[in-house]
Amino acid sequence: MIKLLTLMAFFIASNLYAKEAVILCPTFYYSSVKKTVEANGAHDKFKHCAVSCLLALRCPAVDVLELGILKELADMIGPGNSEMDDLKADYYGVGLVTSLKAKTDKACISQCHKLYPENSCQ
Repeated sequence: MIKLLTLMAFFIASNLYAKEAVILCPTFYYSSVKKTVEANGAHDKFKHCAVSCLLALRCPAVDVLELGILKELADMIGPGNSEMDDLKADYYGVGLVTSLKAKTDKACISQCHKLYPENSCQ
């Protein structure tokens, strides 16, 4: 897993030179989106899915995924808990928007609750 995350970090770093402020949009919306999500559920994988989904409604999908990867990399070296399943939940959330299964905040919340119910072990 460390090798995969390291490879992703190099990919993101190379893209930083290709396009300016690659994660500016999701970073701008993150706080307000997180508050909306936390008002609708508190378990980890649901939050990853829903935050990514709501951000993807507002920002380019690739930028949202890059922010998720950077967050997991930060968790690896900081006090957080880096998990590949968190990245999967981020991917599912973005996928809901790109597949047009979620077109509103409410749809993101609903779909992520279906994918990650409160009582699940995921």
